[in-house]
Amino acid sequence: MDSIKDTQNSLELAKFVENQSVKTNPFGENRVGERAYRRAERIAAALVLLTNHISEHEPLRVNARTQAAQLPSRVLAVRDEMRAVNSENVRALRSAVRELISLCRLLGVSGLVSFQNANAVSEALDELSGFLAASQRSTLSESSSFSREDFLDTRDPYALPASRHDRKPSDIVRDTSDVIKDTKGHARIAQKEDRAGDEGQKASLHVGRMAAILEVLRVSGALGIRDIASNLPEYSEKMVQRELSQMIAAGRIKKTGSKRWSIYAVA
Repeated sequence: MDSIKDTQNSLELAKFVENQSVKTNPFGENRVGERAYRRAERIAAALVLLTNHISEHEPLRVNARTQAAQLPSRVLAVRDEMRAVNSENVRALRSAVRELISLCRLLGVSGLVSFQNANAVSEALDELSGFLAASQRSTLSESSSFSREDFLDTRDPYALPASRHDRKPSDIVRDTSDVIKDTKGHARIAQKEDRAGDEGQKASLHVGRMAAILEVLRVSGALGIRDIASNLPEYSEKMVQRELSQMIAAGRIKKTGSKRWSIYAVA
């Protein structure tokens, strides 16, 4: 009976996790903060699902749900302090995570939830705590990101926009070609631009995934595939595996061991 409940809960959590991504981003360039928030959100959802069948008057249910509901807001509150090595708020957040681990264990020991689910959520919480500790050494924890080019203004402040009479015929043709349509009224150039935009977006996502994997390995050292994927909750383990294979072929990552004992590190 417990296994049936566990399966149902897993399916409900999968629906929650696989839901359409939210575009609202209060973290700016702080990608680590956003990942930590997503983890906290999933853990909170899991605890709500796991305790649905428990009596509303059970103290463990009330405490676990109260702490779980506060977890995402606690992560949100420290988004600008994740690089602060001695942040009291980050320390308080990790203490709250530790308290939730104890509550999960008590739920398992009391028989209110299965040991399997209690251990799974406890491990997820423990990984979140480790992730928060590692974030204090990560450049991806900063809310703003600058490059040298941001401080260089290469534009001529006295240059005037070219008039239509000063422009080359080829320039005018390029501009007007955007509105040229075929006999069926379809914009051929617009379609080409859409395809080019899709390819560019895919390439950008690929580069972002590689950068995220490299950052995890730089911060945490050599890791197995599951540990890498656990630090990147927005990517599936299979997606991380594909990126690792390409990065190994490119010489950016080295691999030792085989199969499930494989360990990856920055080359």
